[in-house]
Amino acid sequence: MDNRYIEEIIELLRNGTTDEIRRGIMDYHPYEVSEALVEMSEAERAKFYSVFQGKDISAIMGYLDIEDLVLFFEEMKPRYIVNIIQDLDIDDAVDVMQALPEEDRAAYLKLMTQDNQSKIRSLLKYQEDTAGSIMTTEYIEIDMEDSVEQAMKKLIAQAVDAETISTLYVTDSKNVLVGTLSLREIILARKGQVIKDIMNARIISVPSTMDQEEVAAIFKDYDFTSLPVVDKLSRMLGIITIDDIVDVIDEEAVEDYSRLAAVSDVDIDSENETIWMSAKKRLPWLLVLSILGFATSTIIAQFETTLAAVPTIALFMPMILGMAGNTGTQALAVTVRGLNNNEFDSKNEIGRHLLRELGTGLLNGVIIGVILFAVTYGFLAISQNANAFSITQAVSLAIMVSLTVSTFAGALIPIVINSFKVDPAVASGPFVTMVVDILAISVYFTLATVLIINTL
Repeated sequence: MDNRYIEEIIELLRNGTTDEIRRGIMDYHPYEVSEALVEMSEAERAKFYSVFQGKDISAIMGYLDIEDLVLFFEEMKPRYIVNIIQDLDIDDAVDVMQALPEEDRAAYLKLMTQDNQSKIRSLLKYQEDTAGSIMTTEYIEIDMEDSVEQAMKKLIAQAVDAETISTLYVTDSKNVLVGTLSLREIILARKGQVIKDIMNARIISVPSTMDQEEVAAIFKDYDFTSLPVVDKLSRMLGIITIDDIVDVIDEEAVEDYSRLAAVSDVDIDSENETIWMSAKKRLPWLLVLSILGFATSTIIAQFETTLAAVPTIALFMPMILGMAGNTGTQALAVTVRGLNNNEFDSKNEIGRHLLRELGTGLLNGVIIGVILFAVTYGFLAISQNANAFSITQAVSLAIMVSLTVSTFAGALIPIVINSFKVDPAVASGPFVTMVVDILAISVYFTLATVLIINTL
């Protein structure tokens, strides 16, 4: 992507007059200006703040990562910060407020208008990562008893502040959500019609307590661009829009990836995080894995006689362990993705998936085992190893069995963990790798003992 606009914006800020800067920068997309802000020096940003009022740049600030925005707040005066926050979409304003230290949050709330205070406080009460925490209260609401003309007047009056006008939400006298109406439908409606006669009464809504990941799944299944949020009595609370769900999907993907890598905390502050803080996040899993590592060492110790009699078999251990670990991790990734996409809703689907993974592991094991038989035997024959054929048999069979067992284990472990209502991503790559290492090393040394030692 061409980022020349960053240099252009910074150059304009350095050399332009106040009027030139104001007119010139507003010709760029807010996202482009936000990217330039990150690249500016503190002095350049100070000049930027002096040219624009807080409310003028809220659209630009809305494109910044929350961490960057909070960092830039340290360069601004409190009133300037409040003007920015108040002019953000209400859901974005709440996200910013949640990221601030508690004492700053309280101070900024006091400086806000009563209306903004009330809106933000009402959303701050919802638990993080729930539907309530990512919804906005800025939407179009009309009454089921309204005529088309009355509804159009309400639409026009509310459109200025609404985050989206593509869908109108219909409520009764008790604010219970009873239907929806698209902008297209109300435009095409005949004069004099009543909203309750033309609205869509089949509603899909979510409670404010629903996890944001479940909300994202509904957006994906129905291709929604917005979704209403209701309380226990089905009263309208707000809506969630697709831009917030894109952020949720990105956030959850990063979180799941970090868990697969066995990192306990995905939030990294590159500016302030110390070595100890980074180590502390990874230490718990490493301690668990080190204990499991003793199991591998114990298994190898049980076959000390085999290793002493035929040291050559040690040459193939890294290859067998590496391939078993890789195939187990592949099966893990496929299974976790399926669980997150609700692909295994019944025992039959789980059974078919496990059988498919078992068959995949077996087929890969047979193909690779045959290839390695030729390669290994040729390698050992050239080195004139007396046990070339027996070792080749052990290596090939070990690969075949290990890949089959490891693929099955990589698919089974997250399913078992998920059955206990625990996030399947906790079944991390390193954990699965350690389990399949234990299985692979046991298989390899058992075969080596049977096929080599017992024939000597």
